[in-house]
Amino acid sequence: MKGNPFEAMKQLKKIQEKMAKIDQELEQTLVEGTAGGGVVKIVMTAKEEVKEVKIDPEVVNKEEVDVLEDLISAALRDALTKAKEKAARKNGKSH
Repeated sequence: MKGNPFEAMKQLKKIQEKMAKIDQELEQTLVEGTAGGGVVKIVMTAKEEVKEVKIDPEVVNKEEVDVLEDLISAALRDALTKAKEKAARKNGKSH
């Protein structure tokens, strides 16, 4: 198997640069997950870093903390799903 090792190194460097660019794009791509018809909203990057959690004050009730916790969990799952989808699409474009 003959080949120029310098060409292989160049190719590897190009791939690494492309992956770094995709990684940077994912860090800047925001997704929003919601629950309860939008009363709980979570904004995160496509790299799964939570940037913002918003809760409609109308749903804050001491007796219903468990409902709020469920809504936050649902919004987080929604945002994570969207982040993973965006990441998969970005990584798919690189091939």
